[in-house]
Amino acid sequence: MKLIRIAFSVLFMIQMLSSTMFAGLFEDRYPSPRVVGMGGSGVAVANDVWASYYNPAGLSRIQRIQLGTSYARLFNLSFFKNYFAAGVYPLPQKYGVASVSIQYFGVDYEGEAISSEYTFSLSHGFYLLHDIQSSLAIGYSLKAYHWSLGTSVEGLNLGSSTIFGLDVGLQASIWGRTHVGVYFLNLNAPTVGAFDKYELPQRVVAGIAYQPYDGVTTSLDLNRVLGVGEMELWSGAEFQVFKLLYLRFGGTTNPNRFTFGMGLELKNFNLDYGLRTHSELGETHQIGVVYSF
Repeated sequence: MKLIRIAFSVLFMIQMLSSTMFAGLFEDRYPSPRVVGMGGSGVAVANDVWASYYNPAGLSRIQRIQLGTSYARLFNLSFFKNYFAAGVYPLPQKYGVASVSIQYFGVDYEGEAISSEYTFSLSHGFYLLHDIQSSLAIGYSLKAYHWSLGTSVEGLNLGSSTIFGLDVGLQASIWGRTHVGVYFLNLNAPTVGAFDKYELPQRVVAGIAYQPYDGVTTSLDLNRVLGVGEMELWSGAEFQVFKLLYLRFGGTTNPNRFTFGMGLELKNFNLDYGLRTHSELGETHQIGVVYSF
């Protein structure tokens, strides 16, 4: 029986490796439990240390040094490893805000790294217009993608590759309560692979967020991966229940998912949790912390 279980596990991991190589390589993975709880709709609300992942133009709204880290347990499976870390630093006012971030996604089996993906990002966001009534900001991210495979059964190194990508975003506000944004992921269409070229996902996101009252935020994003699938609708809301507690709800289409989240604001710390369901796979849990100086 033990031999049968091992055989099935190995076959399953081969299938998952194939999925990683041909469908999930450097797929969109997002670090903010806050945005996860709001259905993933972050292009118009991004305004913290994780802004570069949703819309680098949102970095312009940050006024303090911030450090953040988060962990996602994808589909509640232990052999997927997904970690994020980022920091932002406000430059002198007219120069905007700079950010650095790193992401690791790996597939491990019995202590062996089958596939490892690293994404290093240098981002910058700044205002083109900013007055009491409205604002317009632009941002960009320069990314280095590094993919490394493990060793074969014979002990041979299966190789690695490094490529570069460019993201660009815009974000605008009207009277401080309505925000709109647009984001272009991998604008330069990077590809990876020595023989069979794999195109990294190119995504276009446009969205709007509205704050009818202080402590209430609603958001809606339209997402499209170019050349793949249908338009996706991501939407959600955030409510400040008490001074320190936030609750979040949301959902997506294509595929249909529901999300939930909560956050605690403790002096300089923000502790957040997000949950995203899946109709066929398990749920994804995400937790993160942000510290503001």
